[in-house]
Order: sequence, then C-alpha cells, then structure tokens
Amino acid sequence: MLNSDQDAQEHLMNENNSADSEGRVHTFTVTADPDPMVRPLPMTLDQALDYLHHGVLVAPSPEFPDAVNTRLASAAQTAARQCAKVPAAATQRVLNLLDVAVKAPTQVQRVAWHRRAADALSSAFAPHAACRAGCSHCCHIPVKISAVEARALGKAIGRAPVPLAEHQPASVTGYNSPCPFLAGGRCSIYAERPAVCRSHLNMDEDALLCELLPSGAEVPVPYVDTRPLMAVAVLIAGEPRAAADLRQWFPEHLLGQRPRRAVPCPPPFKIQDENHA
Repeated sequence: MLNSDQDAQEHLMNENNSADSEGRVHTFTVTADPDPMVRPLPMTLDQALDYLHHGVLVAPSPEFPDAVNTRLASAAQTAARQCAKVPAAATQRVLNLLDVAVKAPTQVQRVAWHRRAADALSSAFAPHAACRAGCSHCCHIPVKISAVEARALGKAIGRAPVPLAEHQPASVTGYNSPCPFLAGGRCSIYAERPAVCRSHLNMDEDALLCELLPSGAEVPVPYVDTRPLMAVAVLIAGEPRAAADLRQWFPEHLLGQRPRRAVPCPPPFKIQDENHA
C-alpha cells in the first residue's frame, strides 16, 4: 500500500519501456511532478490504484492452443521492442495531458482532456502496434466505462445512456456479444469512442493473441500498459461502482438502426486534432 498521494504518483509514473524478468510489459518512463495531481478530487491516486491490475503476465498456459503458446513465449519481448521505439517525449505528453485532465475544474472538461491523453497515447504507440482498421476482436470483449463518460458519449451521438439503476446484467460471450456500435467490422462512433477503446493497443507482431478462444480462456495479450489512463479514469469517475459495460449503457435493442451521428471509421491510426473539444 502506498502511503501518500506523492508515493502513489511516483509509483504510477516510474514505469519503463521494457519487459521485466516475469514477462510483464511496461511503457512509461518519467519523473513525478512534486505537486500531487490528485488534490482537487475526492479519491486519491493511491485509492484508485487499488482498483487496477498491476501488470499482466504474458506466459504460455495448458489452456491455450499450441500456436498461441508458441507466440506467448516471445510476445512480451516483441512488445517491449515495439514500445521502446516510442520516444520518451511522447509518453511525457500523455502524462502531461492526464495532469491537465485531473486538474480540470469540471467533469466534462476532465473527460475531454482524458480523451485527448488517450489519443496522444494512440498516436505514439499505434504505428508500432498490430492493430489495423477492420480488426474487431477487441470489440467482442467487455468494455467498461464510467457514468460520466457514458453521458458524454450519449450526448455526442444523440442517444441517452440507460440509467445505472435500470441496467440489466452484462453477458459478454465472445463473438456472440459484439459492441452495440460495431457495424460491418468497424466502429460506427469512431470519433466519439471511449478512451479505453482509443488506448487499447496490442504491441505484438499481429492479431493472433487477440483472437478469442472457443473455450472462453483469456489469452494475456501484450497491450500497451495504460495504468496511468486507467487511474485517472477512476479519479474522474469518482465512484467506481458507477461504471458498467458499454452494452449496459447502450443496449443494442434501444439504439434503433444506429446513432444519429454515426461516424465512418477513418484510416488506421488517424486521430482527432488535439484542439477538437
């Protein structure tokens, strides 16, 4: 357990662009600012980190097919090499934007700056990732977002999210449970997609490890380490229980045909201009 906001911030920031001896992949290397960035919010960064996974072990398992296990033997090292191609200035920019997000005076502004930070991360890492337009494996896994981000998304697409108290249990069963905004293998709300989608990047050589297994076993994909983004998302939400799967906020049967402001998926890795609100 971390003893102060400053300790928590340093723990969050002092990551490195390498795979450790156990095969965990990290991506951030910066120095913590002496001013704790969580002071204006009701939840400390230390508390937020309690809700996060502290790295993912990328290792073979008897549950996985031989081809997957063969790839997992080298995936962490591949991801580390790819992450190392990203300059430190780019990761520092992500953290600078997160600092602005946390210090913003309103929740709406915090969400907007957090989204810009996710875009900055995508801009830096996506050119070195396996992700490509038309690949939609990750559109069939759980996508949890906060109430405040759900409201922002609903306003942008012209569809109000279902109130938390009216949510039905989420049932995400692989390829049988696509994101309600997936259309023709592409995101129909690409320009407004949640921050977690913007920063979800597989740093392996291709999408093999992203393919969902019929058994339901979860393959440990070497994604970009987004713990700084996750921590700030929890801070912005304020109350972790006010988060739910995208399918619960926007059930497909209530969306009609598609959102009124559906946006076609742009070419791979194109992100919105930072000045776009």
